[in-house]
Amino acid sequence: MNKKSATLLAIVAALTMSCVACDSKKEESSAAPELPVLSTEADTTAESTTEAVTENTADSKAETSATVSTEAEETTTTETTTVTEAPTEAQTQAPQTEPQNNQPDEQVQQEPQKVTFSFDTLLKNASGIVSSLGTPLNVSTAPSCYTNGADSKIYEYDGLTIECYVLDGAENICCVTITSNKFSTDKAITIGSSQADVEAAYGAGEASGDYTVYYSGDKELDVKYSNGAVTELLFYTAV
Repeated sequence: MNKKSATLLAIVAALTMSCVACDSKKEESSAAPELPVLSTEADTTAESTTEAVTENTADSKAETSATVSTEAEETTTTETTTVTEAPTEAQTQAPQTEPQNNQPDEQVQQEPQKVTFSFDTLLKNASGIVSSLGTPLNVSTAPSCYTNGADSKIYEYDGLTIECYVLDGAENICCVTITSNKFSTDKAITIGSSQADVEAAYGAGEASGDYTVYYSGDKELDVKYSNGAVTELLFYTAV
């Protein structure tokens, strides 16, 4: 073999080896793209799994939130019912406490009732009238003040004085003095009545000092005037 033939064989061999190498690279290159396909399927599966887990987690949280909200509403309803509970029958029927009067009984002044006086009041037992008049402002006594030896007892009210002689334990009225229009005679004469009203009820009377006197046996009514109006009425009998 000459050098020229040897050279050609070497070139052909080199070209053959180069083609084999290229074919091998082509086979390796064609096998390599299959790996991304596997990777893509795995990623898709992972993403699906992740989305499923996320959806399940969200659903679970929603259910938990709904459950907590429901429990909170039930708790609120229960508390509201407890607060707005209607009062019991015992509470509605509980007696109300009335204010207490701490003032001692002996200091309570009773308002005198409307009492009229007349000639017949004189020598009458004082117990009934004193009881109807209520608690007096003052009571005073004096021994043997009268000609018959009886003791004296005087009841004082606002605008009224009743003098009694006390004999054998009985209090008998001998003098009544009226200075307030809260009291009157049995003929409606009171403090402030005009002289004409008095004369219409009792007549002209007899003048005696500052008084005009009207008699009924041993009893008398003395009327005192000022500017034509009554300022004092006095029923009196001697004892």
